[in-house]
Amino acid sequence: MIYIRVGILSTGDELIEGEISNITSKEISNILYNEGFEISTHICVRDNKEDIISSLSFLSTKNDVIIITGGLGSTIDDITRNAVAEFLNIDLILNTDVYNDIINRYKRFGKTPNKFIKRQAYILKNSIILKNDIGSAPGLYITKNNKHYILLPGPPDEALYMFKKYFKHIFGKFDKKRIYTKKIQFYNITESQLISILEKHLENINYSTKLELEMGPSLIFKDNKEKLKSIIDFINNQLIEYVVPDNPLKYIINNLSNNNKTISTAESCTGGLVGNFITNIPGSSRVYKGSIVAYNNYIKNKLLHVDNEVLKNYGAVSEKAVKLMAINTAKIFDSDFSISISGVAGPDGGTKNLPVGTVFFGFYYKLYDKIIIEKKRFSGDRILIKRKAAFYSLIRFLKLFL
Repeated sequence: MIYIRVGILSTGDELIEGEISNITSKEISNILYNEGFEISTHICVRDNKEDIISSLSFLSTKNDVIIITGGLGSTIDDITRNAVAEFLNIDLILNTDVYNDIINRYKRFGKTPNKFIKRQAYILKNSIILKNDIGSAPGLYITKNNKHYILLPGPPDEALYMFKKYFKHIFGKFDKKRIYTKKIQFYNITESQLISILEKHLENINYSTKLELEMGPSLIFKDNKEKLKSIIDFINNQLIEYVVPDNPLKYIINNLSNNNKTISTAESCTGGLVGNFITNIPGSSRVYKGSIVAYNNYIKNKLLHVDNEVLKNYGAVSEKAVKLMAINTAKIFDSDFSISISGVAGPDGGTKNLPVGTVFFGFYYKLYDKIIIEKKRFSGDRILIKRKAAFYSLIRFLKLFL
């Protein structure tokens, strides 16, 4: 059996300087992992030939397949092709077919070819050309000393399209290590609290933890299915109140739809994020009536009928305000359920009694005239507090009513 390890080298000053996110390596890793291949290393370097070569030297000692992204364009700083050629001691040769394809592509899109595009037509001698159907720079695949090198362009849409297109051709010859994996997402509990509860149960189990900043910690198990049965049973019996179902937003939509129920929202500090998250899910129109983003107290009073005396005496960020917001929203939209949110996202506006991050939630079920009010405090900057509050409201609604 031929089991392999994969290393990924991403090149580009724009990645190192943080101008863009490294989407390509993330997506490629996800594809490989789900297919049963082991990814050992990610390296990101600037557009510097010495750095690229030293990284290739490191990766080739530990991996069987090295995927290199970026630096295949036509500008002076696109040096990946030359660096790989020097590292492998392989000549670069002009491929006239590739060159003509590039010229024809330029003309097809009404662009004038220039002298620099010829750089993209130089390929590693004896390499396999990976045709780029949505860009001009081709990818390359070459094997030397039982090591496999895959060169892909920098733009994520091009690189990922090509990787998926040629995946079976390149990786079909290798055997996969099928490892049972299971991810359990938690909320309303810290990572340290979770691990302290599960410490004894996690002994001799292969797992990793991941902190979803907007939601909470997750456990990713990578072990024998039978071996994991005991700890998963424990979690389902003792920690189920903290467990988030897979695809929680889709779960909400499907559950409401299957029971012919509807929901509406009233938002203040989250500014419409809850409605945005809901409407991102296909089919949400079947259950989501709408939202009132009442950021201003005048709107809270005029549209949501929150009494001015409540706003004056208790404030917009209060139990009484979100209670009226939730109840009146359900009436206005004639929905079965409603969620209301009002809080202090910061960085200003906090007080001793209502520090930044304080958020009140109202959860209402009209059929039973049941209203549940909760107060939470979230950490983070303004954007993170808003997102944490929005996610919490939906997951908490799910746990309370579905």
